[in-house]
Amino acid sequence: MAQPLLALARPAGTRRPSSRPDVSRVEVATDAPRPGVVEFLLDADALDATSVALAAARADVVRIVHSAALPTVAAVGALVSVLDDEVRAVGRHRHEVRFVLEVETVVAADEADAARRRTAVAYAEAFAGLTWAPSSTWLVAPLDRITADAAALAARTGVDTVALALVGASRRHAAVLGA
Repeated sequence: MAQPLLALARPAGTRRPSSRPDVSRVEVATDAPRPGVVEFLLDADALDATSVALAAARADVVRIVHSAALPTVAAVGALVSVLDDEVRAVGRHRHEVRFVLEVETVVAADEADAARRRTAVAYAEAFAGLTWAPSSTWLVAPLDRITADAAALAARTGVDTVALALVGASRRHAAVLGA
């Protein structure tokens, strides 16, 4: 039975972190379809009770993307809790479905460069008139810290994997981050 979207399905703080040893906690996002894999994308355009129920019932992979409807880590965590409950409600086991959070990622030269980049984007957003701050959901860090930050984000949200959507010149680090 479908639940109201983003309703807390269990008390806060009881979310079960993913413990799937069969999947990587961090990967580089790709647009290439995976043969034989049913994938659902849950973003602002597809974030409704019907899409959540269909994803729970049919998907092998549920790809979650931050948006105005999912602007925070807490919102993603609430969606993961709802998805967990929906998967169980349709008689599937949680290990049958992989939850992936796709995150815009900027690889900085060092901590000072990361701080400068965050400030520049926040400044531009302040004048954009947006209803949410997309850059607050980005990972911006030096190369040696990106993977650890992404794994920590996966643990906080309860997703199985964080997929790094590398932005601009950061794409040149795909081979290193995908290894």
